[in-house]
Amino acid sequence: MKKVVGLIVLIAIFVSCQKLKLDGLAFPATQLDEYQFENYNEEQEIDIPDSLVVTAPNYELVTMPSYDAVNDETHTIYGVYIGDMSTIASDTIILYLHGQSKHMDAYWDRTSLLANLGGKYNYGVFTIDYRGYGMSQGSSSEQGLYEDADAAIDWLIEHGADPSKTFCYGFSLGAIPTIDRAAYRTDFSFEKIMIEAPLGTVQNLVNSSTLGMSAGFVTTLEFPNSEKIKDVTAPLLWMHGIEDSYISIDNGELIYANHGGTEKSAIRVEDSDHGQVPIKLGYYNYIDRVLEFIRD
Repeated sequence: MKKVVGLIVLIAIFVSCQKLKLDGLAFPATQLDEYQFENYNEEQEIDIPDSLVVTAPNYELVTMPSYDAVNDETHTIYGVYIGDMSTIASDTIILYLHGQSKHMDAYWDRTSLLANLGGKYNYGVFTIDYRGYGMSQGSSSEQGLYEDADAAIDWLIEHGADPSKTFCYGFSLGAIPTIDRAAYRTDFSFEKIMIEAPLGTVQNLVNSSTLGMSAGFVTTLEFPNSEKIKDVTAPLLWMHGIEDSYISIDNGELIYANHGGTEKSAIRVEDSDHGQVPIKLGYYNYIDRVLEFIRD
Protein backbone atom coordinates (compact mmCIF):
# COMPACT_ATOMS: atom_id res chain seq x y z
CA MET A 1 0.00 0.00 0.00
CA LYS A 2 2.83 2.39 0.87
CA LYS A 3 4.37 1.69 -2.54
CA VAL A 4 1.10 2.56 -4.27
CA VAL A 5 0.76 5.81 -2.31
CA GLY A 6 4.37 6.67 -3.08
CA LEU A 7 3.81 6.02 -6.77
CA ILE A 8 0.72 8.26 -6.76
CA VAL A 9 2.72 11.03 -5.11
CA LEU A 10 5.51 10.71 -7.68
CA ILE A 11 3.00 10.80 -10.52
CA ALA A 12 1.34 13.88 -9.02
CA ILE A 13 4.70 15.64 -8.73
CA PHE A 14 5.64 14.67 -12.28
CA VAL A 15 2.30 15.84 -13.70
CA SER A 16 2.58 19.11 -11.78
CA CYS A 17 6.04 19.77 -13.22
CA GLN A 18 4.88 18.89 -16.72
CA LYS A 19 1.92 21.27 -16.38
CA LEU A 20 4.30 24.12 -15.64
CA LYS A 21 6.37 23.20 -18.70
CA LEU A 22 3.31 23.05 -20.93
CA ASP A 23 2.00 26.32 -19.52
CA GLY A 24 5.30 27.92 -20.49
CA LEU A 25 4.97 26.60 -24.04
CA ALA A 26 1.80 28.65 -24.42
CA PHE A 27 3.92 31.81 -24.40
CA PRO A 28 6.86 31.33 -26.81
CA ALA A 29 8.16 34.82 -26.19
CA THR A 30 11.50 36.12 -27.45
CA GLN A 31 13.25 38.88 -25.52
CA LEU A 32 15.01 41.78 -27.21
CA ASP A 33 17.54 44.45 -26.33
CA GLU A 34 15.94 46.82 -28.83
CA TYR A 35 13.15 46.87 -31.41
CA GLN A 36 13.69 47.04 -35.17
CA PHE A 37 10.09 47.53 -36.37
CA GLU A 38 10.17 48.31 -40.12
CA ASN A 39 13.82 47.21 -40.22
CA TYR A 40 13.12 43.78 -38.71
CA ASN A 41 14.47 41.29 -41.24
CA GLU A 42 13.47 37.98 -39.71
CA GLU A 43 10.31 36.04 -40.51
CA GLN A 44 7.06 37.91 -39.86
CA GLU A 45 3.51 36.60 -39.56
CA ILE A 46 2.77 38.06 -42.99
CA ASP A 47 4.73 39.98 -45.65
CA ILE A 48 2.92 43.08 -46.88
CA PRO A 49 3.93 45.48 -49.70
CA ASP A 50 6.48 48.11 -48.68
CA SER A 51 3.94 50.85 -49.43
CA LEU A 52 1.79 49.64 -46.53
CA VAL A 53 4.56 49.28 -43.94
CA VAL A 54 4.59 51.85 -41.11
CA THR A 55 7.91 53.70 -40.98
CA ALA A 56 9.60 56.19 -38.67
CA PRO A 57 8.85 58.86 -37.54
CA ASN A 58 5.17 57.90 -37.61
CA TYR A 59 5.24 55.91 -34.37
CA GLU A 60 6.53 56.26 -30.82
CA LEU A 61 7.87 53.61 -28.44
CA VAL A 62 6.28 53.96 -25.00
CA THR A 63 6.32 52.18 -21.64
CA MET A 64 3.67 51.57 -19.00
CA PRO A 65 3.42 49.79 -15.63
CA SER A 66 1.61 46.46 -15.46
CA TYR A 67 0.67 45.28 -11.99
CA ASP A 68 1.24 41.58 -11.22
CA ALA A 69 -1.35 40.77 -8.53
CA VAL A 70 -0.10 37.23 -7.94
CA ASN A 71 3.43 38.35 -7.04
CA ASP A 72 2.48 41.84 -5.84
CA GLU A 73 4.95 43.57 -8.12
CA THR A 74 4.89 45.90 -11.07
CA HIS A 75 6.48 45.19 -14.45
CA THR A 76 7.40 47.72 -17.10
CA ILE A 77 5.95 46.69 -20.44
CA TYR A 78 6.53 48.26 -23.84
CA GLY A 79 4.12 49.46 -26.47
CA VAL A 80 4.05 51.44 -29.69
CA TYR A 81 1.62 54.16 -30.66
CA ILE A 82 1.27 54.72 -34.40
CA GLY A 83 -0.08 58.18 -35.13
CA ASP A 84 -0.06 61.60 -33.51
CA MET A 85 -0.04 61.21 -29.71
CA SER A 86 -1.10 64.84 -29.29
CA THR A 87 -4.50 64.10 -30.87
CA ILE A 88 -5.33 60.83 -29.09
CA ALA A 89 -8.31 62.43 -27.34
CA SER A 90 -10.07 63.16 -30.64
CA ASP A 91 -8.79 60.25 -32.75
CA THR A 92 -10.29 56.87 -33.53
CA ILE A 93 -7.94 54.28 -32.06
CA ILE A 94 -7.41 50.56 -32.58
CA LEU A 95 -5.82 48.64 -29.70
CA TYR A 96 -4.07 45.66 -31.32
CA LEU A 97 -3.25 42.66 -29.11
CA HIS A 98 -0.89 40.36 -30.97
CA GLY A 99 -0.53 36.61 -31.15
CA GLN A 100 1.45 33.97 -29.35
CA SER A 101 4.93 34.23 -30.78
CA LYS A 102 7.99 36.41 -30.31
CA HIS A 103 7.27 40.15 -29.95
CA MET A 104 5.97 43.32 -31.63
CA ASP A 105 8.64 43.24 -34.34
CA ALA A 106 7.29 39.93 -35.65
CA TYR A 107 3.80 41.45 -35.90
CA TRP A 108 4.84 44.78 -37.40
CA ASP A 109 3.33 44.03 -40.80
CA ARG A 110 0.05 43.00 -39.17
CA THR A 111 0.03 46.18 -37.10
CA SER A 112 0.87 48.20 -40.20
CA LEU A 113 -2.18 46.86 -42.02
CA LEU A 114 -4.41 48.35 -39.33
CA ALA A 115 -2.59 51.68 -39.71
CA ASN A 116 -3.77 51.72 -43.34
CA LEU A 117 -7.50 51.61 -42.61
CA GLY A 118 -9.11 54.45 -44.52
CA GLY A 119 -5.69 55.62 -45.71
CA LYS A 120 -2.24 55.43 -44.18
CA TYR A 121 -2.09 56.86 -40.64
CA ASN A 122 -5.79 57.69 -40.77
CA TYR A 123 -6.47 56.04 -37.40
CA GLY A 124 -4.28 55.71 -34.34
CA VAL A 125 -3.03 52.18 -33.64
CA PHE A 126 -1.69 51.11 -30.25
CA THR A 127 0.00 47.76 -29.62
CA ILE A 128 1.93 46.24 -26.71
CA ASP A 129 4.28 43.43 -25.89
CA TYR A 130 3.00 41.25 -23.07
CA ARG A 131 5.30 40.73 -20.11
CA GLY A 132 8.27 38.59 -21.10
CA TYR A 133 7.92 39.52 -24.79
CA GLY A 134 10.37 41.83 -26.55
CA MET A 135 11.66 44.38 -24.04
CA SER A 136 8.79 43.93 -21.57
CA GLN A 137 9.69 42.76 -18.08
CA GLY A 138 8.28 39.74 -16.24
CA SER A 139 6.96 36.36 -17.35
CA SER A 140 3.71 35.75 -19.19
CA SER A 141 0.76 33.95 -17.66
CA GLU A 142 -2.98 33.71 -18.22
CA GLN A 143 -3.67 36.32 -15.54
CA GLY A 144 -0.79 38.40 -16.85
CA LEU A 145 -2.47 38.74 -20.25
CA TYR A 146 -5.47 40.41 -18.65
CA GLU A 147 -3.29 42.63 -16.47
CA ASP A 148 -1.18 43.70 -19.47
CA ALA A 149 -4.33 44.52 -21.45
CA ASP A 150 -5.46 46.59 -18.47
CA ALA A 151 -2.12 48.40 -18.51
CA ALA A 152 -2.66 49.27 -22.18
CA ILE A 153 -6.19 50.50 -21.48
CA ASP A 154 -4.95 52.55 -18.53
CA TRP A 155 -2.34 54.13 -20.81
CA LEU A 156 -5.06 55.07 -23.31
CA ILE A 157 -7.19 56.57 -20.54
CA GLU A 158 -4.20 58.53 -19.23
CA HIS A 159 -3.69 59.99 -22.71
CA GLY A 160 -7.33 60.97 -23.12
CA ALA A 161 -8.66 58.24 -25.42
CA ASP A 162 -12.42 58.19 -25.95
CA PRO A 163 -13.88 54.67 -25.44
CA SER A 164 -16.61 55.43 -28.01
CA LYS A 165 -13.83 55.84 -30.57
CA THR A 166 -11.68 52.92 -29.39
CA PHE A 167 -11.78 49.49 -31.01
CA CYS A 168 -9.90 46.37 -29.94
CA TYR A 169 -8.46 43.76 -32.32
CA GLY A 170 -7.13 40.49 -30.92
CA PHE A 171 -5.31 37.95 -33.08
CA SER A 172 -5.05 34.35 -31.83
CA LEU A 173 -3.60 34.65 -28.29
CA GLY A 174 -4.55 38.32 -28.37
CA ALA A 175 -8.23 37.40 -28.68
CA ILE A 176 -8.07 36.10 -25.09
CA PRO A 177 -7.48 39.46 -23.36
CA THR A 178 -9.65 41.19 -25.97
CA ILE A 179 -12.67 39.09 -24.99
CA ASP A 180 -11.92 39.23 -21.27
CA ARG A 181 -11.55 43.01 -21.10
CA ALA A 182 -14.56 43.58 -23.38
CA ALA A 183 -16.58 41.44 -20.98
CA TYR A 184 -15.38 42.76 -17.63
CA ARG A 185 -13.64 46.13 -17.98
CA THR A 186 -16.57 48.45 -17.27
CA ASP A 187 -14.85 51.83 -16.93
CA PHE A 188 -13.60 51.79 -20.53
CA SER A 189 -15.88 49.85 -22.87
CA PHE A 190 -14.63 49.28 -26.41
CA GLU A 191 -16.93 50.55 -29.14
CA LYS A 192 -16.46 47.28 -31.07
CA ILE A 193 -14.11 44.30 -31.00
CA MET A 194 -12.47 42.26 -33.73
CA ILE A 195 -11.05 38.78 -33.14
CA GLU A 196 -9.13 36.63 -35.58
CA ALA A 197 -8.58 32.88 -35.10
CA PRO A 198 -9.69 32.79 -31.44
CA LEU A 199 -9.41 29.79 -29.12
CA GLY A 200 -12.65 28.57 -27.54
CA THR A 201 -11.05 27.04 -24.45
CA VAL A 202 -7.84 25.17 -23.70
CA GLN A 203 -10.00 22.05 -23.46
CA ASN A 204 -10.99 22.54 -27.12
CA LEU A 205 -7.32 22.60 -28.08
CA VAL A 206 -6.51 19.52 -25.99
CA ASN A 207 -9.49 17.63 -27.42
CA SER A 208 -8.15 18.08 -30.93
CA SER A 209 -4.84 16.43 -30.05
CA THR A 210 -5.35 14.04 -27.12
CA LEU A 211 -8.64 12.22 -27.83
CA GLY A 212 -10.63 13.85 -25.06
CA MET A 213 -8.12 13.91 -22.20
CA SER A 214 -8.98 16.47 -19.54
CA ALA A 215 -7.07 19.71 -20.08
CA GLY A 216 -6.57 19.91 -16.32
CA PHE A 217 -4.31 16.86 -16.53
CA VAL A 218 -1.75 18.61 -18.72
CA THR A 219 -2.05 22.34 -18.01
CA THR A 220 -3.33 24.86 -15.48
CA LEU A 221 -4.42 27.19 -18.30
CA GLU A 222 -8.13 27.53 -19.09
CA PHE A 223 -8.79 30.51 -21.40
CA PRO A 224 -12.61 30.10 -21.23
CA ASN A 225 -13.28 32.49 -24.10
CA SER A 226 -16.41 30.72 -25.33
CA GLU A 227 -18.05 31.38 -21.94
CA LYS A 228 -16.71 34.90 -21.43
CA ILE A 229 -17.97 36.02 -24.83
CA LYS A 230 -21.51 35.55 -23.48
CA ASP A 231 -20.87 38.66 -21.38
CA VAL A 232 -19.64 40.73 -24.33
CA THR A 233 -22.27 43.03 -25.82
CA ALA A 234 -19.99 45.17 -27.98
CA PRO A 235 -20.45 44.51 -31.73
CA LEU A 236 -18.20 41.68 -32.88
CA LEU A 237 -16.27 40.93 -36.06
CA TRP A 238 -14.94 37.37 -36.12
CA MET A 239 -12.49 36.13 -38.77
CA HIS A 240 -11.17 32.60 -39.07
CA GLY A 241 -9.46 30.42 -41.64
CA ILE A 242 -11.60 27.44 -42.61
CA GLU A 243 -8.48 25.27 -42.87
CA ASP A 244 -6.91 26.49 -39.61
CA SER A 245 -4.84 23.51 -38.43
CA TYR A 246 -3.70 25.12 -35.17
CA ILE A 247 -6.94 26.55 -33.75
CA SER A 248 -9.74 24.87 -35.67
CA ILE A 249 -12.59 27.00 -36.90
CA ASP A 250 -14.93 25.12 -34.53
CA ASN A 251 -13.45 27.27 -31.75
CA GLY A 252 -14.41 30.47 -33.52
CA GLU A 253 -17.85 29.15 -34.45
CA LEU A 254 -18.59 28.47 -30.77
CA ILE A 255 -17.43 31.94 -29.73
CA TYR A 256 -19.44 33.54 -32.51
CA ALA A 257 -22.59 31.62 -31.55
CA ASN A 258 -22.16 32.52 -27.86
CA HIS A 259 -21.61 36.25 -28.38
CA GLY A 260 -23.88 38.14 -26.00
CA GLY A 261 -24.52 41.12 -28.25
CA THR A 262 -27.04 41.72 -31.01
CA GLU A 263 -24.58 42.90 -33.68
CA LYS A 264 -21.98 40.57 -35.13
CA SER A 265 -20.33 39.73 -38.44
CA ALA A 266 -18.36 36.69 -39.55
CA ILE A 267 -15.69 36.25 -42.20
CA ARG A 268 -14.86 32.61 -42.87
CA VAL A 269 -11.87 32.47 -45.17
CA GLU A 270 -11.50 29.56 -47.56
CA ASP A 271 -8.15 27.80 -48.02
CA SER A 272 -6.73 29.71 -45.04
CA ASP A 273 -4.57 28.19 -42.32
CA HIS A 274 -3.73 29.86 -39.00
CA GLY A 275 -2.41 33.39 -39.50
CA GLN A 276 -3.25 33.47 -43.21
CA VAL A 277 -6.53 35.39 -43.12
CA PRO A 278 -5.08 38.70 -44.41
CA ILE A 279 -3.09 36.85 -47.06
CA LYS A 280 -5.97 34.76 -48.38
CA LEU A 281 -8.43 37.66 -48.30
CA GLY A 282 -5.87 39.85 -50.03
CA TYR A 283 -4.32 42.70 -48.08
CA TYR A 284 -6.42 45.49 -49.59
CA ASN A 285 -9.61 43.46 -49.32
CA TYR A 286 -8.76 42.68 -45.69
CA ILE A 287 -8.28 46.40 -44.99
CA ASP A 288 -11.62 47.19 -46.66
CA ARG A 289 -13.49 44.50 -44.70
CA VAL A 290 -12.15 45.64 -41.33
CA LEU A 291 -12.78 49.29 -42.21
CA GLU A 292 -16.35 48.51 -43.23
CA PHE A 293 -17.00 46.92 -39.83
CA ILE A 294 -15.52 49.89 -37.95
CA ARG A 295 -17.50 52.45 -39.95
CA ASP A 296 -20.78 50.56 -40.14
